[in-house]
Amino acid sequence: MRVLKGFVAAIALLVVACGSSSMPANPTLLPGEGLLELPLLSTTTAGRSYKLVGATFVITGPQSVTLTDTTVDSVSTPLMAGLYSIQMTGPWHVERTDAPGQTVPATLVSPNPMSFTLGEGETRPVRFLFKVEGDGTADVGFRVDHGGWISGSITFDPLAPGESEIFAELAGTTVPFVISYESAVVDRSWGMVSVETSPITAQFGGASELLLKQLVPSMNGNSMHLQLYRTQPGGVMYLPFIELGAPGAPARLQLELGVLSVINDADGYPVLQPYSMQGVARVVARENSGDGYLQGVVNGQFSPQ
Repeated sequence: MRVLKGFVAAIALLVVACGSSSMPANPTLLPGEGLLELPLLSTTTAGRSYKLVGATFVITGPQSVTLTDTTVDSVSTPLMAGLYSIQMTGPWHVERTDAPGQTVPATLVSPNPMSFTLGEGETRPVRFLFKVEGDGTADVGFRVDHGGWISGSITFDPLAPGESEIFAELAGTTVPFVISYESAVVDRSWGMVSVETSPITAQFGGASELLLKQLVPSMNGNSMHLQLYRTQPGGVMYLPFIELGAPGAPARLQLELGVLSVINDADGYPVLQPYSMQGVARVVARENSGDGYLQGVVNGQFSPQ
């Protein structure tokens, strides 16, 4: 058994739109407001610092605000409580602080735009996740790691007659998502590769309170156990059923995924590299009369490391 060492590192940064200047460190909140925070600078445990530069962030919801100044190291803004969408635009790039002006290759894997909720009196970080080359573990703001992810979109079925209205906001929509983890432990034995992840972070696009208020809190902080079986080169590898969310939680996510065009190593084990995937997803929600679910088709990418 070994700790997975990947070729990418992840950067999770907190992004908020608030105008062209930073707010006071501890702004006074009015009744009905919450606080969003934005560190744009992060230092890894190895002493390597990164910064996001040149991005514009547009927030829409009960209030609409925009951030165009990313020269500061940290920004925060109060907003009225509610459901929001945030989109990153502009010629953004990531730099190492010891090499200003030199772009670090980075790939955005979070949904863009991404949705979030803000409660009255709450301080809410909103994380856009990037994958970059690098190593180490960062503090709050950016997070640099050796993890993997499952990302793509779920196209949900229309709401059938008699089905619960709790799923009405999702039915017939396509929702982008990412499920990311910082690290994993890998074991190769008995003809399969087992991947046990660190706690996951889940992000969704769209405007579903069911996803943001019930599903995401149920998923975040839990781990995934994935088993990758030997298959014929170029064949389809089906991941065993995955259920994400604490037992008894208000909502949970079920995944049945097929990984396409699998590549095997010299010993016949699946190579841990990014793969295209298809499959089925179900959002299961608890109601007074029991559990109900809404099903959808998943298309996206699975990167074990």
